[in-house]
Amino acid sequence: MISSRLLEADLLYQMNAHELAAQRLESLARETSPESTRLAALSRLTEIACDDGDAAAAQRGLAEMRRSAEELDGELAPADRAELTYAAARCAYSHREGGELRRLAREAMLAARRAPANTRVASLAIRIHSYLAVDRYHRQDLAGAGEAADTAIKLLHRTPAALPYVKTHALTTRAVIDLHDPSRAHLAGTENVEALELALANGMITTARDALFNIANSWLFCDDSPASPHAARAVRDSLADALAAPSRADDPVLAALSLCSYGRYAEAADLIDRIAAPNGASSDWLPMFFGPVTATKRARILFKAAKFADAEKAAAGALEAWEESRLGGDGTALRVRAEALEALGDARAATAAIEDAIAALEPLQPVHHLVGAYQCAHRLTRKRAYLDRAHDLVAVLKRADMPSDGAQLTPREREIARLVARGYSNNAIAARLDISTRTVESHVASIFSRLSIRARWQLTPDLL
Repeated sequence: MISSRLLEADLLYQMNAHELAAQRLESLARETSPESTRLAALSRLTEIACDDGDAAAAQRGLAEMRRSAEELDGELAPADRAELTYAAARCAYSHREGGELRRLAREAMLAARRAPANTRVASLAIRIHSYLAVDRYHRQDLAGAGEAADTAIKLLHRTPAALPYVKTHALTTRAVIDLHDPSRAHLAGTENVEALELALANGMITTARDALFNIANSWLFCDDSPASPHAARAVRDSLADALAAPSRADDPVLAALSLCSYGRYAEAADLIDRIAAPNGASSDWLPMFFGPVTATKRARILFKAAKFADAEKAAAGALEAWEESRLGGDGTALRVRAEALEALGDARAATAAIEDAIAALEPLQPVHHLVGAYQCAHRLTRKRAYLDRAHDLVAVLKRADMPSDGAQLTPREREIARLVARGYSNNAIAARLDISTRTVESHVASIFSRLSIRARWQLTPDLL
């Protein structure tokens, strides 16, 4: 059982109070009893060190955990061993040790199968597979990324007692990867909004920013990216604080994207021009991606602000940053450069750039980028095939997450579904229908599965 002090430290960490969380954890790590709590505290401290890019501190924490595990030998509980595996996996992720991370993910999954009722073991396995999915994604192994993300989500469905940050981590990871899978791209927005609402409800500032970043980024690069009224309202309400004083925002890149979501591109361009380095704590991965990713966003924002010459120059700089990083993201910069050249009237150079962009993007299938790339290519070449591909992808993005009616529901499920759609809680439904709350929960889960929805707000009266 995790102690309340450890849960408090976890909550502080998720609320972005890293220093305060570290103080609580260091106090727990100095104590010798219970050993389970001490190991968990060391695991969290190792994670924070990885987030801060402090490899030496991370290795010290991991080494201390291994010493403690050796002393306990056969007495190490499944949850404590899972903490050790998680800490090792977090270090492997930060150091880009992909083979080791895969091995540890298999070990974590085996432990979860051996202890199916242990929420802590399952939760740590979910998080390890989420990190494995991101690692595979950065290596452009989309099949491996999708498999790892799918494993995390399936295990999450079998772990209803998982803490909110475990769920949001799996959801945001799945959402990013889904944008590269035409068969699932329409689910990404829903997954990010679900993670956003869960994070906001639990004070998880960093996770809420991640979800907002994913959504606003899609809106910036894909003019055809759809959003339900609920999703648009949730996102815009959440972005309001950043818009009040964007120049003083904790995350200037997110503030710039927030301005873009309201069409305030000139302000966003001015803000992002002042960004020189990552803000706040970061993992070893972020510095690698910050330069080329932010340079590409800057070029796109300048283009949306109608500063086409500046956008073309910025896109050329972003292209150089991608090539130097060897991370394989040059297709996004080529796409923005082609659009800027098109706006400047240089059709020949724009055509060459957009064809190079499509060649670079198609192997990875980033739907939100390919829509605009195909549309640009059609305008420049008048080839019908490009327009057809763009239409197909727009249809993918706008595909309904749910069927047109609830005909496949049983009478009891439809009755409960109508009450959910009217805003009744599970407890209120149980009291109204004189059944147990557990029975209501079972019916709601079945309704979600039958209608292919993930959140209560998706269950609208119109659907039924």
